[in-house]
Amino acid sequence: MRLLFISLITVLHISLADGITLQSVFDSAGPGNGYDKHVILARSEIYTGGLGIYEGDVLIDGNGAVVDLEGGTGIWVYGDEIIPANLDIQYITLLNGEWYGVFYGGLATGNITNCNFINNGYGVQLYDFAEIQIKNSNFVENLYYGVALVTTTPLCNVNYCNAWGNGEAPWGENCPG
Repeated sequence: MRLLFISLITVLHISLADGITLQSVFDSAGPGNGYDKHVILARSEIYTGGLGIYEGDVLIDGNGAVVDLEGGTGIWVYGDEIIPANLDIQYITLLNGEWYGVFYGGLATGNITNCNFINNGYGVQLYDFAEIQIKNSNFVENLYYGVALVTTTPLCNVNYCNAWGNGEAPWGENCPG
């Protein structure tokens, strides 16, 4: 009985120390609000780790939550003509990503609204023919750029955003990535 109690306390401690992964919340999310996946985060939680989105129409409603990418990759969105992918993300802070907070590639689409990108390699990075809208967001102390368009083919509209302390520049088009 004592061994069982110690094991239970150890598991509880490890799970609390590791936090809740963004991937686990994504995996358990169902459809809602017109989306294939409607991921709802809790304001009081700190989530960890990144996420890959390769299909469907996804909304991540951050409700003011923080996602610590812990030096790994961020949220990766990739779609094509056969399997489209869209990510709309709102009210979330993404920080400490080695490469990016959010990456859109291929024919991926999306909207970023009321988000913060802090201390990532790139806040938001776009490749290929990705097409996104960014509104009311902050890009703070990212290593290279707040928003980076690698090549000249992605489309990105940025409105009512702030950027400061980003290494190379706040925004970069046709930049190295």
